[in-house]
Amino acid sequence: MLLVSSMYCGRNGVVIVIEVISEIITYLLAVYGAFALIISIINSIHIGSMNENSGMKLVLIQRNQEETIEGVVRSILAKDLINMITPGENLTVLDMGSTDETIEVLTKLENDYECIEVLKSGEREKIFEYFEKVPDKE
Repeated sequence: MLLVSSMYCGRNGVVIVIEVISEIITYLLAVYGAFALIISIINSIHIGSMNENSGMKLVLIQRNQEETIEGVVRSILAKDLINMITPGENLTVLDMGSTDETIEVLTKLENDYECIEVLKSGEREKIFEYFEKVPDKE
């Protein structure tokens, strides 16, 4: 009723209506933000409670991807896919003998991000060592 009556009060009424609408939008955004925060906290607790050695490992196997590998790796990191798939583990990038500058790009990324492990083709057996530590499910 307040909104309807203030619309007939001229210019001041319009200002009041705009203020009320502005407050309603502010409260709605605050409620949305609170729900988003609660969901984020619940997801963090869920991810943190997962077994560290889940039996899955995220591995990129590539060769001669100098132009694209940095974008792919940064995209995976930006979306936090590593923690969603394998909490507490690294993203392993296996280079299968690139002849371009791919290994240099990967080495730079490995230095920039501690959650990246770069392996050369001769080190590919290290990928399987991870699974030797996975406990059997009963």
